[in-house]
Amino acid sequence: MQVCKHCHLAGEGKYCSHCGETFQPDHITIHSILHEVVHTFTHADKGLLYTLKNLAIHPGTMQKNYLDGERKTNQKPFSLFFICASIAAIALHFVNTTPYGSQNHFDIVKENFYKNFFVILQAILLPVYAFLAWVFFGKKQINYAGMLVLTIYTISFSLLIIIPLNFTGLIPGFTYQQYLEVLFLSVYTILTNLNFFSFQNRWVVIIKSIAVLLLSYLLFNFMANQVINFML
Repeated sequence: MQVCKHCHLAGEGKYCSHCGETFQPDHITIHSILHEVVHTFTHADKGLLYTLKNLAIHPGTMQKNYLDGERKTNQKPFSLFFICASIAAIALHFVNTTPYGSQNHFDIVKENFYKNFFVILQAILLPVYAFLAWVFFGKKQINYAGMLVLTIYTISFSLLIIIPLNFTGLIPGFTYQQYLEVLFLSVYTILTNLNFFSFQNRWVVIIKSIAVLLLSYLLFNFMANQVINFML
């Protein structure tokens, strides 16, 4: 007899007779992730709202459950990222096309970058973000593919978080938009890691999270400046 990771009922065979979830989920590998990329553009998955709700209420725990085998009711990571990235790109385009008064050429180019290329650069850097987290949080405790899944889910929801925060920039005289983004995204990422790496010392997880966030932030800004300078 085996216990289903999803509905927690016992059964025999490969699939749970109650919900249809597999008793022994396939091991997450780079091959399975690449296969999912193709699947994202050829199939429509269910569970979008369920996954977003769990990412909001149970960050880190949702990703852990997915890796443990609760995949039938969750939106797959690349599929979710594609949806969240598309929504964020549209929202950022709308925010950054709002006139801000007189601007110099550099400000116009920088605005154009965040309007058109912010989400694209985040997508390109996803594997690097995951690699940094994998190095800091221990290669023996989770493989790179699993860390990539954790990172994709986290950044997908983070892209939704920055949408309302970017709209605060439309408030006349409000200049704290970037600080709000750093604060909210840092808190969300740290909470995610605390829940996911609950077997590690909490302060160690917090310190590692801050280190990964700082390196990721510096990396993104470096790459963004390279693109902006190229566009000048």
